[in-house]
Amino acid sequence: MSFPRRHHFKRNDNRFRERRPERSRESRDTRELMNPEHAGQSEADYMKSLVDSRAKVTVVLRTGERLSGRIRYYDRYCFSLGLSAQGPRLFLRKASVSYISEE
Repeated sequence: MSFPRRHHFKRNDNRFRERRPERSRESRDTRELMNPEHAGQSEADYMKSLVDSRAKVTVVLRTGERLSGRIRYYDRYCFSLGLSAQGPRLFLRKASVSYISEE
């Protein structure tokens, strides 16, 4: 016993293809700005300016705790906060920080 053959009709693909508007350069630029890799660049510039200027900052953690000092070092995931000129340094994860404010 054989199964009946199915008839395949050839369709004009252009008729059924979804029409997508051409992406403009503007929308591509917006997507690039929303990319986390590009968004982190402004954060890196800000952290670099804090290190270079040796500005005193207050770091507020997500727990509400406040720490004051100068940022000595930073990388992608953490930064070092010096509480005094010669004192110990704390390494803090950026994910645990609520915000940083300059004094």
